[in-house]
Amino acid sequence: MPVASCNGQRGRLSSFSPFHRPFFGRGTSSVVFTMPIVLYYLVGSPPCGFIWSLAKEIGVQVCLKELDFAKREHLGEDFLKLNPFHKVPTIDDDGFVVYESNAIAYYLLRRYAPGSVLYPTCVKERTRIDQVLACASCNIHPDLATFLRPRVFDSTKPTAEEVTALEKNVIKGIENLIGDGKFAVGDKLTIADLCLIGHVVLALENGSVNKDNYPKLAGYYEHVKSELPYFDQVYGPAIDSAKRVWARLK
Repeated sequence: MPVASCNGQRGRLSSFSPFHRPFFGRGTSSVVFTMPIVLYYLVGSPPCGFIWSLAKEIGVQVCLKELDFAKREHLGEDFLKLNPFHKVPTIDDDGFVVYESNAIAYYLLRRYAPGSVLYPTCVKERTRIDQVLACASCNIHPDLATFLRPRVFDSTKPTAEEVTALEKNVIKGIENLIGDGKFAVGDKLTIADLCLIGHVVLALENGSVNKDNYPKLAGYYEHVKSELPYFDQVYGPAIDSAKRVWARLK
């Protein structure tokens, strides 16, 4: 992956640029970029994957700045000036700072791709999409984090009760959101799917869950993956990280 300068610091740059921008058919930006948007992120974070994926979909150039939470970089003075809640994703668009993934997504769409089919103009469809984003933020993500945190920081194997809670609150929760369709809302990829897919990755790509037990979610996972030509770039590191974490559990 190319390396570029992010305000004096080295960071990973997405494959997009104002001169070479692959088109995924879902509403790329017509804006000519002079500087990439800086995206502060954490490997494996579903909200960060959501924003990176959206940037790729609409052709927004981003410069990635990974924060090392183990070294408490998210609590550093410079980052706290950007985001007093010390969370990722956070973006800096030429001095305009936005945090919280849903707010970032709405900003990017309104600023750079207002006509994107990723966020249809139909009021009812938009409301369903907003509902998915809110449920992911308020319910799915906290429950997933509760399950993963002891694995990542304490290297402890999950108990049967913890796995059951993951299956009930996260896996079944996502299945309720996606319904019986190939996509979460409507018959095309939307930001609802871009928001959910990172959570699906961590819910299914760990050593405690058998995908075969959840054919509905597994089918959704494979279908959405096939729609994202950049999936391995965005989520490959998260899958590799999950494998390493599970390999060291005791």
